[in-house]
Amino acid sequence: MAQVILIGAGISGLATATFLHDAGVDVQVLEAAAHPGGNVRSDRVDGRVLDQAANGWLDSEPAMSRLLDIAGLSAQVVPASDRYKTRWIYADGAMHPAPLSPPALLRSPLLSLSAKLRLLAEPFIRPGPAGVEESVGEFVRRRLGPGALDRLVAPMVAGIYAGDPDAISLKAAFPRMVELEQAHGSLVRAMVRLRGGGAPTGHLVSLKGGAGALTEGLAARLGERVRCDTPVQGLERAGGRWVVHTPDDALTADAVVLACPGYAASALVARLDPPASAALAAIPYAPVAVVVSAWPERTWARPPEGFGVLLARGEDLGGVLGCVFSSCVFPEQSRPGEVLLRTIIGGAIHPDAARLPDQQLIARARAANTAFFGPERAGPALVRVYRHPRGIPQYTLGHPGRVREVRAAEARHGGLCFVGNHLRGVGVKDCAKAAEEAAHRVRAHLCL
Repeated sequence: MAQVILIGAGISGLATATFLHDAGVDVQVLEAAAHPGGNVRSDRVDGRVLDQAANGWLDSEPAMSRLLDIAGLSAQVVPASDRYKTRWIYADGAMHPAPLSPPALLRSPLLSLSAKLRLLAEPFIRPGPAGVEESVGEFVRRRLGPGALDRLVAPMVAGIYAGDPDAISLKAAFPRMVELEQAHGSLVRAMVRLRGGGAPTGHLVSLKGGAGALTEGLAARLGERVRCDTPVQGLERAGGRWVVHTPDDALTADAVVLACPGYAASALVARLDPPASAALAAIPYAPVAVVVSAWPERTWARPPEGFGVLLARGEDLGGVLGCVFSSCVFPEQSRPGEVLLRTIIGGAIHPDAARLPDQQLIARARAANTAFFGPERAGPALVRVYRHPRGIPQYTLGHPGRVREVRAAEARHGGLCFVGNHLRGVGVKDCAKAAEEAAHRVRAHLCL
């Protein structure tokens, strides 16, 4: 039986191993940390579910559905409440509903009259030259104007990537926007012709027990095939097979999947493939801190209602990027009579804020709550701080070229495969799709 070693037991490694194991491949997953799951983990405290990072995924990705079926987790899927649909943007000292339709956009106080007029000019803006890479900021300024960038798009980019739109590559992060402009000449014309096509589809879902129940379930199904506390120290090709060095063993395999973060994969292939190593090392990560807090329901005069709130560009609440209203999104994750919040701090926009001591992070989260909802009438029933020093990979300008270099390394070294959210798609469902594709590439190499 063909043998495959996967390095990294985050969502990408566990999902790839699950797809391979389901196809009859002998897999072994090596994880340096004491536990599997990477950043996709959840704590359960006194009837509450505390997601440490991701809190769910859209149910529109077929690979994600197949992964859940294989792992026997489909019956555990929980849809988000309809209460989550309203999204807020904090600007000029107040929360405003994010305009999700053209009429709402024209009525929204988020945009000035001149910004709205600039939006109306979008169909008359010529497409940019094909093949020229732009940042998200450059693209939006050119097509929609600076007002739309600062008040609408920058908060979205912060919510997904914790990133700066002027640094993020449009082609890498939002390739569909590039395709729509080139195919239709205008985003507005594309929306009319496709009847809203191009926007993300699907319903937000999670699992009973939170997003961490996904990685827990995958690891449980793989069982002893997952070895934690097993850092990989070296990787080499010998005698037509791969040799993976750990502190205790030299393991051999027919194929190796590097499902670890980009910087870790870079170190492992530094001697084997310097160009790929350099490409992986050039992928930056944004530090993020997540403050999860539970509050009595009547703590504020304006209680949280909706999915959450993001800050418009230029607003600064101590490095807070936004807040997810977890008890509205997934009510079963909170206790009756409580509000559960997840405040995100830092990112590429405020990296130093993510490194502050716990008490300062908590104080900044509470100050942001006051700005959003009004003065506190009671203190929190629970507070937890989760730190992700290298939290979210940043698809900065030049990222498509870096991914091409990594894929070229796969072609140069038969049986070597790279997968992870540092390459294409930072979301859980994106990782599932990439994992299934990686499993197909490995099986093709093994002629299975």
